[in-house]
Amino acid sequence: MPEIPLNNLKARREKLANLMPVNSAALILSAQQTHRNSDVEHKFRQNSSFWYLTGFNEPESAFLIIKTEKETLNYIFVRPKEKEKEIWTGYRSGPAGASQISGIEKSFLFSELKPQLEKLLGGLQHIYFDFGSENYATLGIEILELIRQKRIYQITSTQNLLAELRLFKENWEVEQIKIATQIAAKAHNLARQACQVDLYEYYLEGLIEGFFRQNNCNWAYPSIVAAGQNATILHYVENNSILKDKDLILIDAGCEYNYYAADITRTFPINGKFTIAQKEIYDLVLKAELEAIEESKIKNTTFEKVHEKAVLVLSTGLKDLKLLDGSLDEIIEEKKYRKFYMHRTGHWLGLDVHDIGSYLDKDGKSTVLKAGMLMTIEPGLYFDPQDESINEAFRGIGIRIEDDILITEIGSQNLTELAIK
Repeated sequence: MPEIPLNNLKARREKLANLMPVNSAALILSAQQTHRNSDVEHKFRQNSSFWYLTGFNEPESAFLIIKTEKETLNYIFVRPKEKEKEIWTGYRSGPAGASQISGIEKSFLFSELKPQLEKLLGGLQHIYFDFGSENYATLGIEILELIRQKRIYQITSTQNLLAELRLFKENWEVEQIKIATQIAAKAHNLARQACQVDLYEYYLEGLIEGFFRQNNCNWAYPSIVAAGQNATILHYVENNSILKDKDLILIDAGCEYNYYAADITRTFPINGKFTIAQKEIYDLVLKAELEAIEESKIKNTTFEKVHEKAVLVLSTGLKDLKLLDGSLDEIIEEKKYRKFYMHRTGHWLGLDVHDIGSYLDKDGKSTVLKAGMLMTIEPGLYFDPQDESINEAFRGIGIRIEDDILITEIGSQNLTELAIK
């Protein structure tokens, strides 16, 4: 895995410190190595915020930053180097290696975390710590008790600090994301070329995820390969149905490169030809997506306005197709469109596929889109195959189209337009 440049790591930690009040600390634990079954372990995936601030990719680690009136100090706690364990499970950096990778001079063994906290937290008034995390549940409780013993009564999630930082991508981060989006787009095109009647969904899943691995990526989330009415299930992941003639297939798949995620959805006819009803819905969803992307290019537009643009287009089309009754204003104000469009038009994207970052500003208004933000735009329409109130020609159709949009100083850039649509 490529290393994060030390200058970037240092700058991130300095920005974090600037957001913290005097006499405060922030503590972030790494991810844990988790078991799949028996003595088989899941592939390790680092905690995104820990990775963002340290660039260190091992479990049983912690990052601590303390800000006082006099100074700001950074600490990293990691596993010891143990030759016998390294023979079985791989290289360990140890404290010295962790310092070299992270640029944090004060490095200790993870076993020293609690004793060091006992010494370092005295006199502080505010701590940022995700004590509710499933990682290190017992340790989290012990740390929380220590915080109480130190009479630190202001305890806030670290997400409150890091959401503001991670929302804006650095140039280096954008480079990683562009690699991920290009690989994911090529994987989608590969699946489209291979698609044919009587294959199974898992065959296309295998092609996509195999291409990810061939290009040094892992999936960013379990791939959705949904043929026919399976596409009306938003988080369908079984991927075990046969591909039938005259059905559509919806593929929602993205990879991670250097932990930065791509997120793409494409929908197309399995036999290469739409039915009339399928084409009407596809064209409508595509129009909504393209107009929402155009909205994202407008200076000082907001996250909500992008969603509203998609809702307007979809509601107008559903009314024209006589799939919804009432005036356009009624359809939107009463949210009648939610019968067929029940999710938002997008989400932030980055180290997590649903990345942290507020959708509202401090006044409760929708976040203004600014250069460096990265979002998905993904309108869709889904028609319940069992709902007899829907025109039969549309029942069982599920269509979503999704691209990854980088907000720039001069508008926005579609990073996934290589994926055919």
